[in-house]
Amino acid sequence: MHSTDPAAGRLAAWAGRSRRAAVVALLATNVVPLVGVLGFGWSVQTLLVLYWLESAVVGAFNFPKIRRAHGAETAASRERARRLKSNGTTVTLPDGPASVPERPVVRPETRGVARFFLGHYGVFWLAHGAFVLAIPLFTGDGGGVGVADLPTLALATGAAVVSHGVSYRENYLADGEWRRVSPGERLYAPYGRVLVMHLTVVLGAFVVSATGAGVGALVVMVVVKTVLDLRAHLREHASDGRPTAERQRPTPE
Repeated sequence: MHSTDPAAGRLAAWAGRSRRAAVVALLATNVVPLVGVLGFGWSVQTLLVLYWLESAVVGAFNFPKIRRAHGAETAASRERARRLKSNGTTVTLPDGPASVPERPVVRPETRGVARFFLGHYGVFWLAHGAFVLAIPLFTGDGGGVGVADLPTLALATGAAVVSHGVSYRENYLADGEWRRVSPGERLYAPYGRVLVMHLTVVLGAFVVSATGAGVGALVVMVVVKTVLDLRAHLREHASDGRPTAERQRPTPE
């Protein structure tokens, strides 16, 4: 009798959608902060600053994804785009292309969507950073980012750039996600991934700072973040690679 575990089946399906190199790069990247905690005495604040910098990397790679997205918009993607405002204005999503090219070329009509994303996500990122830097004021934890942490912090940020670069090359370009995903879907995509992951990490940071927990608690934070990051990565590339009923029914503007 065969065991049927729905969660295990979903994980296998998601893993099948994401190139192995991208998953390995993601896991390797998340090992770096673990080394920082165990080998270099990173504080909870250093971890939060790293994850904040990583969210900038997520946004930076989303810009070329929007520019090269050739999928047709759906009712859901248009509705989500209408919820976003930058300087009091919303964004107009382009109609789907008449034909999809063989190569992932830049679509001129996505320029406005990409610029809107930079403005909106940029404000979101700066507000997130201000909150991260202000956390010690609320927790009374004097631990911050020291000069000695900067080299390993730079290494960890560089590792995040490599990880997301590998995913962009392997999943988005080589695996053809650019053909299926629309600019509107990419416009909204980073927020769900970043918000869920960072809200969980920030909550853990408050608990660690308030209770004075040691290295073990920081290790748990890194592990939880890694699990959430991997889950979000696999979900994202499963949805971008799977033709849903909604994606098969594009809605004209």
